[in-house]
Amino acid sequence: MFVNLPATVEGAKLQLTREQEANCRVVYRKTQDEKGAYFADLWNPDTSYTDEFIIAPLRSVYDGLTDPLDIGTNFANVEGSSSPKPDPKHSVTSWIALIREVLSDPVESCCAEPDTIYIGDSQDAIVPTPEGKKDFTYHGILVGGHVILYAKNSRTVDEGGNVHLLPICNAHNVSSYNQRGTGGGYYMKLARQMKAVKLKEYMKLSELVER
Repeated sequence: MFVNLPATVEGAKLQLTREQEANCRVVYRKTQDEKGAYFADLWNPDTSYTDEFIIAPLRSVYDGLTDPLDIGTNFANVEGSSSPKPDPKHSVTSWIALIREVLSDPVESCCAEPDTIYIGDSQDAIVPTPEGKKDFTYHGILVGGHVILYAKNSRTVDEGGNVHLLPICNAHNVSSYNQRGTGGGYYMKLARQMKAVKLKEYMKLSELVER
């Protein structure tokens, strides 16, 4: 269901276009006791959501930016996306434009180490082979990837934990390792120093006003 929530302090400062107001929404999944909801996904208008999901405006969950993150900082994808096949075109037109604006950064390339992912909970990298064959290859389409900072494996956020947005290529966003599903089984490292966009991890359902 679509809901209205008060803007966060940082969210009230956002300068959004009409397109971003309409498209940059965030999906939360209700807890079993239905007293709250945890971050689940970035909203995809082409996906059908059941009543267990809550779709909130970006302004109500935007929590500003991190301090600059060092080169080599670990990060991993959020598992449990409600959309099994994320649409990179939607992310390109909405989330990447937003990330560029709030970071004051052109963001023309993936922020992860090129052509490389790391097998979850290890230091083993999947990289191009000497013969030039690549087990993992950069894909030029940029998306607003929802990630967990400092993580060494993909996971859900059902137990809390901050959620962030970083500009990553579609390959880093939707690859799969060890049959963990879309974006699962691996982590990445930052190729350059940069900030990340912060989103609220949790909301109380008592704050919701159904639209």
